[in-house]
Amino acid sequence: MGNGVTPDGSPVAAYLAIPVDRDFAPVLDDLWPGASVLDLGCGVGRLANELARRGHEVVGVDESAEMLAHLDAGVQAVQARIEDLDLGRTFDVVVLASHFVNTADAVERHALLACVARHLSPGGSAYVEHWNPDVIDDLHDGEGTAGDVVLRFRLLEQRGAEFDAAITYVVGGEEWTQTFTAEILDEAQLEAAVEAAGLQVFGRLDPKWLVATR
Repeated sequence: MGNGVTPDGSPVAAYLAIPVDRDFAPVLDDLWPGASVLDLGCGVGRLANELARRGHEVVGVDESAEMLAHLDAGVQAVQARIEDLDLGRTFDVVVLASHFVNTADAVERHALLACVARHLSPGGSAYVEHWNPDVIDDLHDGEGTAGDVVLRFRLLEQRGAEFDAAITYVVGGEEWTQTFTAEILDEAQLEAAVEAAGLQVFGRLDPKWLVATR
C-alpha cells in the first residue's frame, strides 16, 4: 500500500482503501459495453482499474507517479497535468471526477473542461463530478465512512461562493489531513462553464454527476 502524499495533499493509502462504488457507481451503471474511456485525474485507478476489468479500453491520466503506479496493466497510464493534456485522439467517454470543476480559478476550470471537450468523440459522453450547492452543510464538521476509511470534514472559512475546507482520512491506524479551496457553482453557472468549453449539457446521473456531450 502506498504511503505517499501527492502534491495536492491526497494520501495514496487512503484512496487505495476507498471502494470504487462509493463515488463511481452511477458512472459504472451508465456505461455501455466496449466504450473507450479517458479517466482524467485517475488517482490510484479506483475507476480506471474497474473499467479495464470490465473490458473497456482505458487511459488514466494523473500528475502523480505514485498514484499511477497502482494502475492495473490493462490501463494505459499517462503522467500529465489535465490542463496541458493533448493525446491527439478522442474517446467515447471522458470522466472528470474529484470535483475538479469546482476549482476557485475560473481560468483553470475552463482549461479542465476544454481538455474534456478536445478528447471527447462526437456523440460521446462526458461525466463531470461536482459539489452540490448545499456542500457547505455537508462539510460543516461532518463525519462519514467509505469502506475502511473514516472521513472527517471541517469547514475552515467561507467567502461568498468560495470556501476553504479540510478533510481528514483515517485508515489502518494512520491519518492524513488534506486542505482545499473550492467554489460553489449553481446549476446555471455549472452549465455555462460546460458550454463555454464546447460541450453541451445532456442530463444527469444523479445530483453530483452531470453528463455532457459534443
